[in-house]
Parts: sequence; structure tokens; C-alpha cells
Amino acid sequence: MKKIFMTTVATVAMLNTAVQADALKNSLTNMLNQNNSTPGMIDLNRINTTSKPVKPKTRSSKAVVATVNGEKVIKKEADAYIKKRTKGQIKDFDTLPKAQRKRLIGEMAISILAEKKAKSDLTDREKNAIYAKVWMQKEILKSPVSDEEVKKVYDELKDKSLKKDSTKPIPDFDKIKSNMKIQMTEKKVIDKLTNDANITIIDANMIAGSINGILVSIEETNKVLDSLSKGVAKWSTLKSLDKERVLKVIAPTKLVAEATKSDLTQDEKTNSVTNIWMQNSMRRVKVSEEDLKKAYAKIEKNLKRMKSNRKLPEFDKIKNRLKVQVAKEKVIMSLMKDAKIILK
Repeated sequence: MKKIFMTTVATVAMLNTAVQADALKNSLTNMLNQNNSTPGMIDLNRINTTSKPVKPKTRSSKAVVATVNGEKVIKKEADAYIKKRTKGQIKDFDTLPKAQRKRLIGEMAISILAEKKAKSDLTDREKNAIYAKVWMQKEILKSPVSDEEVKKVYDELKDKSLKKDSTKPIPDFDKIKSNMKIQMTEKKVIDKLTNDANITIIDANMIAGSINGILVSIEETNKVLDSLSKGVAKWSTLKSLDKERVLKVIAPTKLVAEATKSDLTQDEKTNSVTNIWMQNSMRRVKVSEEDLKKAYAKIEKNLKRMKSNRKLPEFDKIKNRLKVQVAKEKVIMSLMKDAKIILK
């Protein structure tokens, strides 16, 4: 039964090619036998929206208002940030006093520097994987799967298990419904993307074939075969049917990657890789018990200073949330340590 239900948690790249992959594996198994030998990043509640506006010189929306480690910040970006930051109360960056303009750029600098680090630290492969995940999340919203559809599949799997006289217990529907729904939705999206894919075997000039015009190198196919056959099978030794199956296994990854180029905006791509970089950085940061107690004491002190009636939860109850916040602050401090901000 476990094997049956594990089919509901297959990787996205293989969801729509299960039959092809199984057939390919069977063929490769035969070969083996014959041979016998896988940011909102900080609290920004410090901008004073009640200060008296100054009368600055008019600057174009394209004017450079500051630089952060040499990266230009144009007025249009600063205006959009302050508008969002103050919920529309202030729309013009130049109406802020100089001290507040510098503070605002300091806040914007966090995202600017994190984005720069993300671009340099993450490999192209990692970025493409992030884009694919974001694309999939967007497409899933357009292709919902109902509880009834999930229950139907569950009942079919359960029936097959009973017919095989499986002695292993069958998980209750409610316990696996969510995971099944996610995987079924992903499969629905991938099926829609790949059902009419035009797959052609080329087998020339180091090119194995094409998928909707997207070229697939022989090197790529050999990597897939190496994983499936434990290094025995090679593209050059496969029959035509198996070569087509290999391309069908590769198709989802290629087509999703192509879809991200047109379906995701540059902002979506930038924000997604920056957020992932931040999350990864936070996981790597060491946060000691002492760090957490200091953060707790600081919150406690601030509440007393503000004469707040708010009751602070016990340390152990908010310890995990504190750890996330302290880790985030440490990453930000590291980013800002050598930041050079110049107002224009």
C-alpha cells in the first residue's frame, strides 16, 4: 500500500510521464539484467508622515536620488516605496527632510543588497528551480482540483490495494487528502503543458532531440539515463522508442522553464530569488540562547518604557518566533555592515 500511495508524491518533472518513465525503466532493467554487471525583512515603522513637507526642487521620476554601494536608486522607485510605506500619505520622496530621506534609502538598501547577494550566490540552476516553483504556484491557482476528484482517486487506489490483499494499513483519506490534492493539481498543470508537446528525435551534432523546438543535448539525456540505469545505459545504445521516452521524461522540466520566461515578470523573479536567499541565509545563521534572551529582555524593556498594558508572553512560548526575528536581524546587519549610502 505504501508503494501505491507514494505515487501521489512524485516529483513535478515526472508527474505526467509516469507511464513513459516506467516503460523506460523496464527497458533499462532488461539491459542491466543482460549485462549482469535527485522581503519584508525588518520593521519599518519609523518614517514620520506628519512632518511638514519641504519644497524641494522638482526632479524627474528618472532622476537618481541615491546610490547604495554604487547601485542607483531612481526617484520613481523611491516614490513608490514611500507611497507604499505610508499607505499613500506621502507620494513624493523629495518632500521628506534629508534625515528621513536617508533613513528611507537605508530601508530600501536592505532589499537592494539582498537582491545583489542573491544574484551572485545562487547558481543559474537554483534560480531556474525557484522560477519553476513560483510558476507552478501561480498555475495551480488556475487549475483547482475538487475534494470529490481526490476522493475518487483515493477510492480507486484503496480498491486496488484491497484486491491485492495488502496487509499494510491504508491511510485515512483525511490524513493524505491535502498531499494528494497538491500532487493531483500539479499533475493537471503539467499534463496541460505537455499533452500536445511536439517531441522529435534528432540524434545529430550532439543534439538528442527537441521538445516544441527546444533542443535537448545528448549530454542531458545521458544524465537522466545515468540516474535511471545506474550508469549502464547511454543514449547511443537506446532503441528509438526508448529515446522518445527519455525525451518525454525531460519534457516537463524543459517546458516549465520555457514558460517561466514569458509568464513571470522580472519583479516576480527578483523577489522570489531574493526571498529564498534570505530564508537560506537565516537558516545558516547561528542564534544562541543568550541571543534570544537578550532579544526578549529588549522587548520587555521597550514595553515598560512605553508604559504599555500589553502582556508579554513567557519566553518559552515565543522562543521560536524570536529565533526567526533574531536570525533575520543578523542577516540584515551583515548586509548593511559595509553598505555605503549616498544621497543625491
